[in-house]
Amino acid sequence: MNIKQIRLDSFGPYENWTFTSGPNGVQLVYGANESGKTSLLEGMRSLLFGGKHKKYGYVSGSLELDKEGTAYHLGRQNKNLDFYSFGEPSIKDEPNQLWWHGLDKKTYNRIFGLTLEDLQGVDILNEVDVRARFFGAEGGEQLGGVVKSIETNANDLLVASASGKRRINVLIDQLQENKARLSALGEHETQYVELQQALKASEDTEAEIQNQIKEWQDYREGVEMVLRAWDTYRRSEEARRRMQQFTSPDTLDRDAFLSIDEGLREARQNMQLWLDKEEALKPENFDPNSPFTTYGQDIEDLIQQGAKWEQLRRECEEGEAYIAKVKEQLDFSRGLQSSWRKDESVPTDVNWFEGERLSKRLRTAKDQLLYWQSQAPSLQKEPKISEDSSSVDTGENSPVNTWAQQELQAVMTDIADLESRLGEHGSIRMAAMPIWLQRIGGIGAVVGVLMSLAGLIALESVLYSIGGIILLILGLGLFWYGWRLRHVDDSDVARLMRELERLQQRKSYLETQLDAPLPVASDVPNLETAAIEQRYNDEGKQLQANYEKALAEWQAWIPEGAAKSLDEDDFFSMKHEYDQYSEQLRTIEGYEKRLDEHKESLRLIEDQAVTLWYNLGVEAPVSPTELKRIYNQYKNFQQQMIRWEQKESQRKSYRMEYDNWHRKEKELLLEQKALLEKSGLSGANEYRQKLIDEDQFKQWETIYKQSQVQLDLLTPDGENKDLFYRRLREGNKENWTDELAHADQELNARKDAMANLYEKRGQIVEAMRALGSDQEQREAIQQRQELESELESALEDWATQVVIAHCMERAQQSYEEESQPKMLELASQYIKRLTNGAYTFDMWGLQDGLALLNERGERLPIHHWSSGLADQVYLALRLALAKVFSYQVDALPIILDDILVRFDEDRQKSALELLAELGEHQQIWLFTCQQQVYYMGQAIAGIDTHILQRA
Repeated sequence: MNIKQIRLDSFGPYENWTFTSGPNGVQLVYGANESGKTSLLEGMRSLLFGGKHKKYGYVSGSLELDKEGTAYHLGRQNKNLDFYSFGEPSIKDEPNQLWWHGLDKKTYNRIFGLTLEDLQGVDILNEVDVRARFFGAEGGEQLGGVVKSIETNANDLLVASASGKRRINVLIDQLQENKARLSALGEHETQYVELQQALKASEDTEAEIQNQIKEWQDYREGVEMVLRAWDTYRRSEEARRRMQQFTSPDTLDRDAFLSIDEGLREARQNMQLWLDKEEALKPENFDPNSPFTTYGQDIEDLIQQGAKWEQLRRECEEGEAYIAKVKEQLDFSRGLQSSWRKDESVPTDVNWFEGERLSKRLRTAKDQLLYWQSQAPSLQKEPKISEDSSSVDTGENSPVNTWAQQELQAVMTDIADLESRLGEHGSIRMAAMPIWLQRIGGIGAVVGVLMSLAGLIALESVLYSIGGIILLILGLGLFWYGWRLRHVDDSDVARLMRELERLQQRKSYLETQLDAPLPVASDVPNLETAAIEQRYNDEGKQLQANYEKALAEWQAWIPEGAAKSLDEDDFFSMKHEYDQYSEQLRTIEGYEKRLDEHKESLRLIEDQAVTLWYNLGVEAPVSPTELKRIYNQYKNFQQQMIRWEQKESQRKSYRMEYDNWHRKEKELLLEQKALLEKSGLSGANEYRQKLIDEDQFKQWETIYKQSQVQLDLLTPDGENKDLFYRRLREGNKENWTDELAHADQELNARKDAMANLYEKRGQIVEAMRALGSDQEQREAIQQRQELESELESALEDWATQVVIAHCMERAQQSYEEESQPKMLELASQYIKRLTNGAYTFDMWGLQDGLALLNERGERLPIHHWSSGLADQVYLALRLALAKVFSYQVDALPIILDDILVRFDEDRQKSALELLAELGEHQQIWLFTCQQQVYYMGQAIAGIDTHILQRA
């Protein structure tokens, strides 16, 4: 798990503060003393685990976390938790319960979030929580939990303390009180004598306590004197150490070096002065080697085509809009055609010659058939009715009637289609209201003319004239639009009405043919009449067959998309509509061809512009407007180029001045180099640092002498000065502060004992007067029996818990002995890295205590470790514990605050390299107040360096 961002809205010195980590595993944060490093560490602890800080209270802020590629937000506002993954519901559980198996804040602070004080000591290896979590793995952690649960149950029954309040302790106290009560009730005289002796003993105890109070008061005064001298002594020791650090046996020529340094400063100032003057002559943001120099002619060529470019773009846009409008009008006119169906496409190739031939043939066959029908033979003789005569066929099922009925049905279908089209066209006309548009447009045009004349002649106002012209244009536009709608609608409606009238005439003719009765013979014809009728019928059948064949061929020829009810009379209207449609289609194709030519010309110009844009590095879209902007920049560049050439000679004179001072700088640098070689130093910074060290040595020497004078004044009268210094040298402020607090506690304890003694003396006097009755003695005996029975039961329970705890503790120790050496082996590798191979852990002598082995195999016990070596061992143990935890649960971020202060430079570098290596798999935050650690971190890969700033 990695921390990507920290935000502290309110915590200690931090208000509305945000910090973002780098991409590497180690985040090294430098800050001087009192810059807020420790407060930041406490804030990170509080954000991870919550809780109230003893100094700053509750934290308000958030952490942005990354766990296995998933981003989480962990925020806290006082006691409120705001924990969620982005895009997911809020998480109610704490992170330590959700991810880290219930790891508590105390254990985290002992392993992962460390200050220099938290780092000290190896007692952490014996803590129950650490043993259970870091050496127990899976089953071992559960085993440790069981052991702790059993110990808790046993402690709930009995605690090894005189003032314990557990169940068995309470029963024992009650039983003792009962026994004392029985003894008091049975032995009043003996008790009175004992009380007298106790009263005498209290007087002796009082005298003894008074002597102890006097001794502790004297001891406290001595400790208080040492504390008053402690800060002065530490300042004296610090000054002495600084004097040793800054002492230099070299004798440096201060005046010569400072004179050369001042000359170099003057030379460089003048060099910068003439360089600034030279730069001031150069136009801002001007480069004589700009692409405008190379591609200026291309810009000139393209700008000459700018008008053509804009015209082509405009014509292409207008052409596309015009073609779309013409196609829309073509589709509309197609819907008004009577010979062609709108739901099907018009064929591209039609054999009109064949159609004309078939229409003429059908017309001939039809005329012949109609002529035959009109020449039906008439019978001249009177009819003769015979008994066996029957009704003659009326002719309803004749071939002519069948054809007439079919033709009538097709004509009625076409009439219904035309009426529906007329209805739609009528609704369009009603919606368009062309007459009202013409009227409104005419009125607007007249008003516009009047306003223009009034503005020009009467009012002499330009606004009135412009408004009148605009109104005139709008009125004329509306008038034209209404006229166009009426004209188009009237022509289309007239054509549809003519077609409807033709179909109505055709319908009437067919109905007349169906209603006309055929000749009916009511008598027996003679032979001549029968022969005539037979010839007539035979001729009708032949003509009917010819007509049906011609009709079938005509209907087979009718093109796809044409109305199937068309007859031979509709041929020329159908061909006329087809020719009109084809002509309009060819016109559109011609427009599209010319539009493609314009687009090709436009593409060539825009390709040239794209190439120019690329050469100039322009990222804006290609357009004539952008070309004008580039052309303006090019003209500006040409003007700046002229000014730059004019000022070139002046810049050369400034350059000569610069070169003169540059030569002087080189001469001074040669003198400085000779002075450095004479002193044996490698660089001017080192020489300058030596001079600063001499000044600091003198300052610290003054501080040391002043501190010695103050210590002489603070040395108690009658005490040896060396002995007093020894006490200061061997102790530390924390110990003396603890001793002072201990002395105060002892004094308070003696005073409390004295108060208790006085109270007890009063109780002794009162107890001598107290006597119990026989009833009280019987109640006391019964109470003793009950207490003894209850105590026996509680002791059995406690003994059972103790035996179980002992067995479980042995099992846990056996389990931990298998896991702990693995951690110590890993810690031994880290110690070897931190000490540059000087030490490792003594793995075979752990039973004799924790110790190190040097390169010769010699054992170094813990009490022989230096403070710096101890810090390195403690750090290695923490890193190993954190590594073990990452194997078992999760790689938690490690936070270290100034833990390298007692490392020398080589081991600081080794520690940073080790942390960078561990940071590849686990995030590490390192806070430091040492600049050298900060600079070392910048030179090591895998470490991000930051400077802490609260504002």
